[in-house]
Amino acid sequence: MARKAIVDRNIALQLLKEGKTSQTIATQFGVSRQAIDLYRKEFIRSSLLQESHAPLPVAITPASDIHVDPKPASKIQPHEVSLDQMIDLIIKAFDALKRIPELEAQVEKYRRDYEGLFKQIEQLEESERKRKEQEARWIQSQNPDIPKS
Repeated sequence: MARKAIVDRNIALQLLKEGKTSQTIATQFGVSRQAIDLYRKEFIRSSLLQESHAPLPVAITPASDIHVDPKPASKIQPHEVSLDQMIDLIIKAFDALKRIPELEAQVEKYRRDYEGLFKQIEQLEESERKRKEQEARWIQSQNPDIPKS
């Protein structure tokens, strides 16, 4: 049976309050970043930690929800971002890149669905055209003295 790592909750809370990243704390205790994130969420829920001190990983938002400000934001200088924050950003970027094949597969599925629906619409339009022609022939056969249009 594997030995479970022990995380001192008080030290973890203090490090989170100091702004340390989950990955840094996880490395210190020999656990996963996700384990520290669970503690972070628990601390926030129990009001031991404010969310401003504890940014959680950002979820990917749909492109329609993204607002691009026409004015560029002030540039962040390298000395304003810690190495741990940069590493976390790089990890998040690689995690996002891992999702690309999944998203491409979804786009391909939607494209196939669209094409299938487009073909169905064309078939319905063709059957409607044929029905109208048949109806016109039937009306003509019932009333031969009506001129063809």
